[in-house]
Amino acid sequence: MRLREMAGTDERGLLGSMGRIPDNSYQLDDATKILQWRWDTSYVSPGVAPMYQRVGRLWMPMGGFPPTVVREECIVEWTVNRGLTQSYRWQGSGCRSVTLIPTPAP
Repeated sequence: MRLREMAGTDERGLLGSMGRIPDNSYQLDDATKILQWRWDTSYVSPGVAPMYQRVGRLWMPMGGFPPTVVREECIVEWTVNRGLTQSYRWQGSGCRSVTLIPTPAP
């Protein structure tokens, strides 16, 4: 929803709304470029310790699973034509957790 509100703004306003400079930019032709922002969040899911069951004289682990690294990534791309935002696309499971903090234009 927030990205939709930025459509049609100028490039300077887009940079302010995104809160930081883009991570990548690509010049497609004299009038068109792609601006790309990336977010990457990683954390460790702690897992679950196994339960132990006695089998004869031995204690055997049952179930559980080890800690796992979870990586959530988000990529947002804007197409800017003649200084105005034209369209955007986003991809990644981490986009729902990205917080855009707008910065005032100088």
